[in-house]
Order: sequence, then C-alpha cells, then structure tokens
Amino acid sequence: MKSLFALVLLTWLSAPTARAAEEEIEEIIVYGDDFARWDHTRWLVTSELILPLPLSLGSDFNQSFTSYAMQTKMVLMCDKDGKITKKRIEVMCEIEDIGLQATSIRHFQREKDREIARKVLTEIDAKLTGAKVQLQVDFKGGVNNIDIEGLVARNERQRMVNENLRQLMLRMVAGFHLKIPDHAQKAGQWIEYNSSLMSLPSLTASRGSTTMVHTVSRHPGYQLVQTLGQGTTATKLPNFNADRPNFDQVSSSLGGDVTAGETAAASMAAPQMGQGNGAELDIDVTYTFNTTGVAIFERDTGIMTERVWVTHGSPTASSAGGTFNNPFRNVGRIQMLGKTDQPDVGATQQIAWPGHDMEGVAPWTDLEVAPGG
Repeated sequence: MKSLFALVLLTWLSAPTARAAEEEIEEIIVYGDDFARWDHTRWLVTSELILPLPLSLGSDFNQSFTSYAMQTKMVLMCDKDGKITKKRIEVMCEIEDIGLQATSIRHFQREKDREIARKVLTEIDAKLTGAKVQLQVDFKGGVNNIDIEGLVARNERQRMVNENLRQLMLRMVAGFHLKIPDHAQKAGQWIEYNSSLMSLPSLTASRGSTTMVHTVSRHPGYQLVQTLGQGTTATKLPNFNADRPNFDQVSSSLGGDVTAGETAAASMAAPQMGQGNGAELDIDVTYTFNTTGVAIFERDTGIMTERVWVTHGSPTASSAGGTFNNPFRNVGRIQMLGKTDQPDVGATQQIAWPGHDMEGVAPWTDLEVAPGG
C-alpha cells in the first residue's frame, strides 16, 4: 500500500509539470517566403516627427522654408523588385497618396510667406504622389536603406532638396524596420541594436548605441511583440553659416520669430561656438532616447501586419556645448491594407507649432497611436 500511495502521489505531483510542458510546446511554421510582406501588399503609414535640427523643404525653383515638426500620412503599394543576395532583396513601393503637414520657422506671419510654404508643399505632394521608394530589406525584417526613384537633380540645390526628402522618408518608413528572427514565432525576448527609430537626421551618419528589447507572446492567430528601447545617439552639428541651400533663411529668423525651447533657436545659435567651413562643425549633438511600441505578426503568413511606436529623445547636458535643448519625437503607425481600402490621408498644408495657436494656419494636433486605432 505504501508503494502504491507513493506512486499515486508522484503521478499527481508530476501532472501539472507535464501539462505545463505540453502548453509550452509551440507549433513552429516554416515559411516558404521570408519576404512575403513585400509581395504586392499595401500599407497605411502615419508619422509624426519633431526634429532637433530644422529640415529644409524646397521646390525646384528657389523657394523653400525650414521646418522642425511635421506630420505625414501616406498609402504605399509594395512589390519585390529584385534579389541582391539570398538574404537581402530590393523592394519598390509606390506612393499612391500622401498628405504632408509641416510647421514653418518663419513663413507663417504674412500671407505672402504662407503662400511660399503652400507652393512648396504642393510641389512636394505632386512630386511624391506616384513616386517609387526603393527599400533594401533583409530576411529578419530590417530595412537597411532607402532611395526615392526618379527625382531630378540638375544642381547642388536640387540634390540637397532631394536628400532632405529622402531623410524625411527614411524616418517615415522606419517603423517597417524590426529585426527579429523566425518572424516573431518564438515566445521570449529578443534584442535589437541601433534601430532606425532611435537615430538622428544627419548629413553624414549618426553614431551611438541603442538597444531594443522585444518580448514576444502568443495569442490566437497572431504573435504580439512588445518593445522597450533606450540608448544614446550623436551626430555633428551642421554648419548653418556655410553657404548651403538646405539651411537658407535660417539665420534671418533669429530676429524674433523663434522662441527658445519650442523651435530651432538654440540649434541656430550653437554654430557661433564652433569653427569650420564644411558641411558640419566639430560640435557633437548627443541625445538619449526611449522607445515603446507594439507590433502584431500574423501567424499563418509571418507578416508584421501592424506596428505602433513612440520615441522620445532629449539632449544630454553636454550636447553642443550645453546650448542644445530641442526635443526629438518620432511617433507612428503602420497598418496593412486590403486591396480596395482607400484611407483618407488628409490635406497637405502648413500647420502651427506644437502647443501654439497661430493665426492663418491650421492647428497642430498631437498624433495618438494605438494598435487597431
């Protein structure tokens, strides 16, 4: 009897462990195409950017304005374009429709200035609608570089205007970049280094060290990926005193249109501290970043069908010699669309500075993102 009791007791005690082990066994799907999400798929991409350094938005014919905050919404239709290697391919995405709303550092007070901003934004809208964006992607989900096809550059000004559009587009599609193995099938934690969501715009290349921790959990029909990230990134301060078309009219805006902490006043004053005749000064702009986000992977296909993210950046105490105090914000959402979905991308127009009421321009409304929203 004693041995029988011990056997029953042992069986009873081990049962929960056996059941738990069975529950932990995951069905692993082998996908035939690691690049299925680029196989004639459509996407709605929503983005909000507040940049520490102003970005020049220009037309092809000598009109431009500088902006440090913008919101965009666009519809992309993507197709695989060609294979670079077995683990990397080129993807071509057509911009079916785009709405671009941008602030202006100084083109907002007078009607003739607002008209310049309106013409520039209208030309950019026309230039980007129907344009092809080439992505270089890898099998783990990385988007390693982009280019905008078909933009004409006959002189240095047009080349700089086009590069600024590429820098803007690079951050608009940064949410597609999520390097995680096995299409997020396996539950647990994965670490990603130096994500595009935590990088500063730069004339050359930003540097630093950032880390994202992705936690994967299993749900009926899909995998949920929760992201927490932090780190530090640095770049060289551009030389605003150099004769460069991407920073035209910036120095003249120091006369009163700019308020400290809300715009580029600190960044435009900082070059007075440094020396240099090139595109960049020997002054580091250093930021600490924090990111949160959620992504959804469809289990049947392995495709990341939706992702939302919020990235905040703050300058360190020594950034640009301690004079730099502009914030960084990258908020966005990507969502896979159906073949016939036609979402409204909104108007292309100038909008007010964040937190300000400005006569003659549409108000700024913070972008709030949530999965399924």
